[in-house]
Amino acid sequence: MKRLGIIAAPGWMDPTVGEFLARHAGQLEVTQTIPGPSGFDWSFAALRACEPHLLEAARCLAEAGCDCIAQVGPAFAYQAGVTAQGARAMGKRLSEAAGVPVVLNGCAMLDALDDLGIRRFVAVCPYYSPEWKFQFRSFMEGAGYQVDGAQSFVDLGLFASQSEVDALNYRFSEEVVLRALQMNLDLTPSASAVVLSGSGVRTLSWLRRVQDGLGMPVISADGALYSAVCRTLGMAPIGV
Repeated sequence: MKRLGIIAAPGWMDPTVGEFLARHAGQLEVTQTIPGPSGFDWSFAALRACEPHLLEAARCLAEAGCDCIAQVGPAFAYQAGVTAQGARAMGKRLSEAAGVPVVLNGCAMLDALDDLGIRRFVAVCPYYSPEWKFQFRSFMEGAGYQVDGAQSFVDLGLFASQSEVDALNYRFSEEVVLRALQMNLDLTPSASAVVLSGSGVRTLSWLRRVQDGLGMPVISADGALYSAVCRTLGMAPIGV
């Protein structure tokens, strides 16, 4: 029985543990922890200072006997790493310090893009504010990717304001997420790949179906992390 540790994003009930257990019953034991500090405010300054807190969480999970540790939330790697090279270097430092592989969500997304040879994509930024969308786009473009549009729920008129989006606390229906995805593609009909940013949108239940229907890759935060962890643990991914 393999053991997986999850470093959950602060301030929400992370579904990652349940998703792994549902897909790999009998293969995995899974536990999680939430990194400090308490009262995490999700400012960019707090994200940039997250490495010591991720390290402490990773060490605690390694001490519990985890064979692999998965960190949820791409923005931690993007902000703390500053660049793609910096994000990967941080992942290496955490893995070496913990003594087991630490899979950073942001690095998993970069690896998924690079594995498919994708250098240009349409970004769907469902719940991101303008500031968050700017940070995501700046990171990706700084890493050498071409981002052909990056629209949010509010940009697309699916919600009237960012406050309405925030009030849902990441409880978004499959219907509204897929509508946002299609509307983004309608704005860029030449697109050949989609990046769905943010682990607050859960895609594992429909990702393969939608990719097959669109005939193009859809790289999602939770899908990339799931596939990376399965690869690290030597398990076959299910439904992705």
